[in-house]
Amino acid sequence: IPAWCTACQEHKLNVRLIPRNVATRWNSTYDMLVVARQYSAVIDGITADKKLQLCKYELSEQQWKIVDDLIHIFKQATLLFLKDSASTISQVIPMMDVVDNFLRDAPKRPLHDAVKAALKLAQSTLDRYYSRTDASNVYRIAMGMLLAFTFLFLI
Repeated sequence: IPAWCTACQEHKLNVRLIPRNVATRWNSTYDMLVVARQYSAVIDGITADKKLQLCKYELSEQQWKIVDDLIHIFKQATLLFLKDSASTISQVIPMMDVVDNFLRDAPKRPLHDAVKAALKLAQSTLDRYYSRTDASNVYRIAMGMLLAFTFLFLI
């Protein structure tokens, strides 16, 4: 941590720790990547310092581009799910459809191959969720209600 504090001061940045990625906490990956990108000069300086023996963690420009791509993707997902403060099953399923479309269109986007591979894994995870919702009575009721409300709105 002393090397981090010194490097932050050298780059005229406030000393701040990078948030930890927590698998069970929504959006912690996004928070971690945003701060890492803001402090990329500090990270590059520390990982380039041979005395600290962190050279194997040094990121190339191409790898920082991957971070930029991921930040953009996480931001879009965050904005999608933050539209409504109280999500219900009838709101979440259509949102899942939007995310599904986003993931299916990913190969057409100008993203790094590693990001495309990660999005493909996300797609397979979402497909597993979809297969579980198909057999759920709550899902069927919610979708029936959504269709009914949509129909009433169109009349």
